[in-house]
Amino acid sequence: MRFCLIFLFVASKLNFALNDEIKTEQNQDKTTAVAPENDDRLLLFATLDGTLVRVDRTSGSIKWKIKDRPIVEVPLNTKDATVPIFLPDPRDGSLYLLDNSREPLKKLPFTIPQLVATSPCRSSDGILYTGRKKDAWFKLDPSTGMKQQIIGWDTTSPTCPIETSSFVYIGRTKYSIAMVDSQKPEKKWNVTFFDYTARPMGKEDLNNFELVLFASSSTGKTIALDRRRGQFLWELDLQSPVVGTYLLDSDGLLTAPYTILANHTISYLTSELVSNDESFLQSSRMKLYPTLYVGQHNFGLYALPSLVDQNVVTITASDAGRLLLTGPNAPDTPMPYPDFPLPDQNYQLPPHMYEGDPLTFQSIPGLGNHISIFTGHYNVPKFSNMRFMLPGQPEPLKLISDGTEYIKDKNESPNDRSSIGIQTDPIDEKDDDDVNITMPRKYWNYFDKYRKNVANWVKHQENKELQLTVIVLFGCLIAMFFYLQVQVREIQNLSQNGSKTSQNGSSGKNSSITAYSEELPDGMVKVGKITFHPDQLLGKGCEGTFVYRGEFDSRKVAVKRLLPECFSFADREVTLLRESDAHPHVVRYYCMEQDRMFRYIALELCQATLSEYIKGTCGPLAIKPLEILQQATLGLAHLHSLDIVHRDIKPHNVLISMKDSKGNVKAMISDFGLCKKLQVGRVSFSRRSGVTGTDGWIAPEMLHGKERTTCAVDLFSLGCLYYYVLSNGEHPFGDSLRRQANILSGVSNLSSLKGSDWQINLQKPLIAALISEKPEERPTCSAVLAYPIFWDASKILSFFQDVSDRVEKADENDPVLQSLESDGTNIVQIDWRVHIHEEVVKDLRKYRTYQGNSVRDLLRALRNKKHHFRELTREAQENLGEIPNNFTYYWTERFPLLLAHTYLIMQCVSFENTFVQYYHNYHRYSIVKFKQQVKNISKNIL
Repeated sequence: MRFCLIFLFVASKLNFALNDEIKTEQNQDKTTAVAPENDDRLLLFATLDGTLVRVDRTSGSIKWKIKDRPIVEVPLNTKDATVPIFLPDPRDGSLYLLDNSREPLKKLPFTIPQLVATSPCRSSDGILYTGRKKDAWFKLDPSTGMKQQIIGWDTTSPTCPIETSSFVYIGRTKYSIAMVDSQKPEKKWNVTFFDYTARPMGKEDLNNFELVLFASSSTGKTIALDRRRGQFLWELDLQSPVVGTYLLDSDGLLTAPYTILANHTISYLTSELVSNDESFLQSSRMKLYPTLYVGQHNFGLYALPSLVDQNVVTITASDAGRLLLTGPNAPDTPMPYPDFPLPDQNYQLPPHMYEGDPLTFQSIPGLGNHISIFTGHYNVPKFSNMRFMLPGQPEPLKLISDGTEYIKDKNESPNDRSSIGIQTDPIDEKDDDDVNITMPRKYWNYFDKYRKNVANWVKHQENKELQLTVIVLFGCLIAMFFYLQVQVREIQNLSQNGSKTSQNGSSGKNSSITAYSEELPDGMVKVGKITFHPDQLLGKGCEGTFVYRGEFDSRKVAVKRLLPECFSFADREVTLLRESDAHPHVVRYYCMEQDRMFRYIALELCQATLSEYIKGTCGPLAIKPLEILQQATLGLAHLHSLDIVHRDIKPHNVLISMKDSKGNVKAMISDFGLCKKLQVGRVSFSRRSGVTGTDGWIAPEMLHGKERTTCAVDLFSLGCLYYYVLSNGEHPFGDSLRRQANILSGVSNLSSLKGSDWQINLQKPLIAALISEKPEERPTCSAVLAYPIFWDASKILSFFQDVSDRVEKADENDPVLQSLESDGTNIVQIDWRVHIHEEVVKDLRKYRTYQGNSVRDLLRALRNKKHHFRELTREAQENLGEIPNNFTYYWTERFPLLLAHTYLIMQCVSFENTFVQYYHNYHRYSIVKFKQQVKNISKNIL
């Protein structure tokens, strides 16, 4: 009995104290939560490319964008760049120096604004500086993003002033620095830096700022967390690295704190926060290190201090000029790859050791110095010992004190990280102290406080049995408390989910009714603004879905009728259609109505599906198969640009429109019931709802379930669709019974393609890339649209001509020419001269000698006959045909591998100005697979 009384005494005391403390904290939370709710200041991001973006602080949605000059501009020609190279920091205008000394990367002891303020001046290394500052004021409408310059030196006044009373004034300053080496006047540099006029955030504002912002150093990825609750709020992609965050009020801009992380680090942090939410913040111990990220954008190089985790590879520009890897598996000895090669050396870093491609710069002729830098994360460089010599001052001046520590934000207050803390360690330290990204764990403090009280009371008891009993009971009480806490949370979650389901169910069946169905005298059924013929069935779908011919607002439409079980699909379809149907190759949405039993969606009426077109059951239509594929790809590209994944691309979901006034038809993407809208800034989605799509058209990664899936699932289905159309109804993975099994095992067959040999040889690399097992190998929609199967004869001929011009004067050892001549025997079919008319060969012999086994000579002959077509004999002209159509097909029909081979080989020079028009920006098709294809068909050709 005594033990029970003691237990009740301890439990009641602990319960009373806990309730008192919890109530106190709840009252405090209620008072402190008022600030962010009443804070109506707008959140703005400044990005490296000069865009000013307004973002909703709650949802992360982008409200408007203002495009302006890039924050930093460093004119640079990689072929004739002058060493040293200046790397500006786009946040504050700091400068870093890259040269070929023992310590090639250094931070200069001055910023660009300081240089402008003290110019003209000279540094101790003999470089002369002169600067210029230009200010401008803009009037900005916060609600629309309309901007108007009201005073400045560069721009004339606009013709359309802002007609609003709710505007604010924003100042922007342009700092320009010109530099020249006093010892070598031919060495010159220019750097431009733009900065917004903004007030620093005070201690009170810092304490009340509810967001913790993280931004990527190399991309536009940005995430936001609730600082007080530790919850993940939103993620978005601003397309360019963030270099400034601001709050906008009536007085202008106010700087807001944010943290720059490596792209890998922020991606890992985001995935953990999204999947684990608060549990990750409570349990994770994440160690971060300061680095300097050196990157490249359209207007030159830049340097941005950023934090990285231990899994990010960093580059050390050491005294020995070697790259050191840091991290959990870093070797004890330096890797044998110098990051700054000496003259006449040709070192290449393994691809996994840097984030971007290496950039090589060559100094002015005669110096013989070469320098190369890899974009990526470098160890924080030391300050240079450079000093200033100002006119009229005999002693040199140093603008920034020497030192190597990582400088923290001046505006950071001690309470700034009360909820979520981020600390940094020097990258070369190997201590065991971890850095925590944590959120407050309220009950630990309460238990710790009263644990001490109980422990003190037990300590003064002489009865050892009583001491042991109290300790056991206290431990049981703690365990019971945590158990009950978990149970209460689960009950609350079930209650919330149940209420949501109840609300959705009631709204779906009763409150969302928009009209009552009525049968008209002519037999049609009318529901609100929609009428349809119940006896004119256009098609059937899953889960009892029917499509009828109907009318909306005197317009012929297709009416989709859905059961209540499919209302969630209908809501999703309508939402996505409203967002995407502005595109001509996406089926148009008109209206939605609901009665007591069904929901009705009025859509654009079409005359056939792609399946019916291929089978020929719809009659002849004025559209070619390649036109259908091109237009369907355009529609899918539009969906992907809106971050919408269709997830059910197949012949039945590509529709052929009704004829317009000119008799033309078009292809459109339809059926958005399985579509998925990606979260802002995300490129992948989970499969919590299970595998979606139609069997035989589902990408393998959807079934493997090993990783999150992306828009590439649509591209796989698109590849199957291309083969279906170009093979006149076949499937690359076989019949319907074995398709999905073959997809999982990667067994495909592309032997049923129809058309000319040169067309088939061109189609196979594209389809093979689209249906690749590896999602990263699949070309995007824009890359597919750039592929030569959509080129007309004129563009093919221009491409052959440009290739011939490119390799005409090339040396025999030129790698481009050597690649072009590889497998030349198969391309030219041993001797191309025996495959063309004798009259054409005779004309070729008049001017020069051609080698029959050379691809270059074949292209040269094609080019020359095109240029001198009017000078040919009548017989030769008739043999070759009119330019461009018959002339082009004369060569492609006789040499069916020529176009595919040339296009794939010349990918290596796709960045050259001449060839940019023929290739996608970054996707490259596999040459190895094509060469295997050449070997497989060469026997038939020969």
